[in-house]
Amino acid sequence: VSIYSGHSTQEILDSDFQFISEIGLQEFLSPSRANGLMAMTKQIKFYAVAYQLKS
Repeated sequence: VSIYSGHSTQEILDSDFQFISEIGLQEFLSPSRANGLMAMTKQIKFYAVAYQLKS
């Protein structure tokens, strides 16, 4: 989560969360944890959209 701290909403929306695959994190997570991580990334983008619409 802190990787997006200080970034604009547009930068967050433009990101593709590819870094998760690049560092191989999902290989070390159970399917349940991997699903939770993906849900978290979707929620971050949802909040970015909501904040952008509010501004």
